[in-house]
Amino acid sequence: MTVELIGAITLVVGLIGLFVRPNFIVYAFLGSTLLGAAAALILTSLGGTTIQPAHLLLGFLSVRLLADREIRFRVLQVVYPGSPGFWLLVTVGYSTISAYLMPRLFQGQTFAYAVRAQSGENYLSPLGPTTSNLTQSIYLIGDCVCFLLLAGFGATESGRRCLGRAALMCVVLNLAFGLLDLVTFMTNTGELMSFIRNSTYSIMSDTESAGFKRIVGSFVEASSFSYWTLGYFAFAIALWLHGVGGRLTLSLGILSFLALLFSTSTTAYVGLAGYLAVQFAIAFFSFLFGPIRREMLVFMICAPFVFVIVAIAIALNDASYAYFSELLNQFVLNKMSTSSGIERSRWNSQAIQNFVDTFGFGAGNGSVRASSFPVAVIGSLGILGAASYAMFLFSIWIRKKRPQPSSVPALQIAARSACLAWLIAASASAGFIDLGLPFFAFAALGCLDSPRVRTQVPRAQAVVSYR
Repeated sequence: MTVELIGAITLVVGLIGLFVRPNFIVYAFLGSTLLGAAAALILTSLGGTTIQPAHLLLGFLSVRLLADREIRFRVLQVVYPGSPGFWLLVTVGYSTISAYLMPRLFQGQTFAYAVRAQSGENYLSPLGPTTSNLTQSIYLIGDCVCFLLLAGFGATESGRRCLGRAALMCVVLNLAFGLLDLVTFMTNTGELMSFIRNSTYSIMSDTESAGFKRIVGSFVEASSFSYWTLGYFAFAIALWLHGVGGRLTLSLGILSFLALLFSTSTTAYVGLAGYLAVQFAIAFFSFLFGPIRREMLVFMICAPFVFVIVAIAIALNDASYAYFSELLNQFVLNKMSTSSGIERSRWNSQAIQNFVDTFGFGAGNGSVRASSFPVAVIGSLGILGAASYAMFLFSIWIRKKRPQPSSVPALQIAARSACLAWLIAASASAGFIDLGLPFFAFAALGCLDSPRVRTQVPRAQAVVSYR
């Protein structure tokens, strides 16, 4: 095992977090989820498997929060039957069993693409136990622990306020890393970011496409950056639409939107189009059937108007039209005809075949690589696991409304909005069933209205204020 520089820093931060208020470790943990290209520890005995700073800090977060008796009690309440925590716990339990059992039960009876590519190539091999079954199970267990801990921590007014500000901090940090990536690229000083780009995965931080430097920020590639930026954009813009944050959240939303546009990532374009369509539909139906906020009305009127004006301006300029036509063809319209698109289609086809070959039980978590989250879930967990996972996801959005202080619903809606954006993007490009620690952190923030973990607060007292 090798301890990297960023790993040593993480250990120091984690140790400090054990002896100060829990808010510190919560901020540090959520901030560390942005370090997608960093390796705190490298396990050479497991083929170079890395432990990211976020997963290392998750251990310290667990110790610090569970040391509080009240938080321990609230964490236990999070998993009452029918709650999101209950369904997530069922999913994780089933996926862990499937990761061990299914590759052995159906060994050699089907073929699967390697989850961890060797020498940059993905190849078909007979189904059997691999280290990916272990690592992917650990990641999903970590997701569950993250959700339960933060849901228990956020059950109080101070916890909600801390989580809300930490989530907004992630939006700011993500933009800062994106800007730093551009500046170091233009000044040929990319080595300054090498200590957070030390993962054993291939890091594509210097690639250009269609005349643009592909923004990777603190992640391994542009698609990863755009995937997470999409959720942070959705969080910021949803806060603004519901009257929280004013100019700050609007500015962060616009900057994140521009980062998505210039990321030259298919994930960004498909996910952004899907999310904006859903958000526009929500605003439109709110306008038809109930009261609507001024910000929503502005969004509903201005969004189509701005889109039409920009489209006309591009069409009237020959050079701009040719450039954007090439960009659209390369990253959206003709994506599936490229070698990458063809390969991803094969992954999905084989994942579905794995589902069929295993009689609907799935090949086990960590055995299947796909290019769509629903396909990956079906191929890995089969009918039973997919059903429990779907119940968890549905329970994030389909919940009973409870009386809450005015800022709490806005915060929860914004967190769910981020999860929705990530789910749309994952459905278009994700290869595994692990949606990532930020997804489950924001999901916990979006599920804090549970009557069994909710703490009553005075109606006049604001829970989160960004003004």
